[in-house]
Amino acid sequence: MEYCTLCVMPLNRPGLKVNPAGECGACQWHAEKKSIDWNERLHDLKSIARWAREEKMNGPWDCVVGVSGGKDSFWQAHFIRDELKLNPLLVQFAASDGTELGRRNLEMLVNNGFTLISVQPNPQVARKLARKSFLTYGNTQKYSEFALFSAPFKTAISYNIPVVFFGENPALEAGDKTATFDGWDARGIRHNNTLDGGQQEIWLGDGVTEKDLLPYTFPSEKELERWGGKAIYMGYYLNWSGYNNAKFSLLKGFKPIEMRPEDIGCHIFHNSLDSNNGGILNPVLKHIKLGFGNATEFSCYDIREGRLTRMEAINLVRHLDGKCHPKYVRDFCTWVGLEKEEFWGIANSFRGPMWRQKNNDWCLIDPIWEIESVDDIDVRSIILSLNNDLMPGLVPNSANS
Repeated sequence: MEYCTLCVMPLNRPGLKVNPAGECGACQWHAEKKSIDWNERLHDLKSIARWAREEKMNGPWDCVVGVSGGKDSFWQAHFIRDELKLNPLLVQFAASDGTELGRRNLEMLVNNGFTLISVQPNPQVARKLARKSFLTYGNTQKYSEFALFSAPFKTAISYNIPVVFFGENPALEAGDKTATFDGWDARGIRHNNTLDGGQQEIWLGDGVTEKDLLPYTFPSEKELERWGGKAIYMGYYLNWSGYNNAKFSLLKGFKPIEMRPEDIGCHIFHNSLDSNNGGILNPVLKHIKLGFGNATEFSCYDIREGRLTRMEAINLVRHLDGKCHPKYVRDFCTWVGLEKEEFWGIANSFRGPMWRQKNNDWCLIDPIWEIESVDDIDVRSIILSLNNDLMPGLVPNSANS
């Protein structure tokens, strides 16, 4: 394993670009942000908002916003309405494996004064697709990402709404410089690492027909051309911060997860709350395949924004990455019809070359805490300090490493 010299991201992350100094593309993008004239970009975003109001056809809505009820959804919806002065139509893909907490947060967002369209495909089909997604890709969510990102486009086309808004550009924030679309243009979202390679034919069979896959199918290029609208990454025009979005959302009634950090494999409690399979279990599989999980992912953001030192982040990664409570595995297995032993056998079939077996356990080869000289730091104190500004007194109990 090799790592970025600034954060703790392994360099084997798919699509990651590294400069000669060993700095990952995400850290380079964060540095580039400091030289961007954000006032000028906000002016450009407001020009798009004016265009949306002028192009609106018949209906009451100026734009579509894809939401899950998470922290970013709260902030986006309010910013678009209150700062850009647009009337947004919120669109949710209601996953069949959704959580009560996710539903509660989405209801709270709607109660803040928004209109929501919720799309929930056939749950029996979703279960079959989730099983095939896991068996084929070692990924519990790949199938649902298609519906998640296509639903806002389909809604905009159906209602003739001129703009679709998404949050951050995942290619820029993850350091993937291979994107072929401009940094603001979300029409290329179907080509990102998560969605790429999922042709429709893969999902057919086991009783799943082409008709069943309609909710999971992107509009064609011809449909998008006839629509003539824009798809915008807000993170290109605004100095995006998931942490600041969480602070805002908590003030608006958003509720974080209340589990021990070891049970969710992460030190933050305000991310990916709408699906345990996607937000908690899938990062465990990513850890198996690529050698890093959510603790690494979010520690990198914390380092770049000055909330964690690199030494603190390494301790968090060592203690939390790849962990989850057994109930998340059990619940997924029950849903898709697998035994626990089958689940782990399939998961291990995707295990990457950065692992070796030692005394019947899997160990990373050259993890960052062995490559570098690392002082042991009390992990709970790091987590309490990091979250105190967001949710004082609400951090669940955590054992230390």
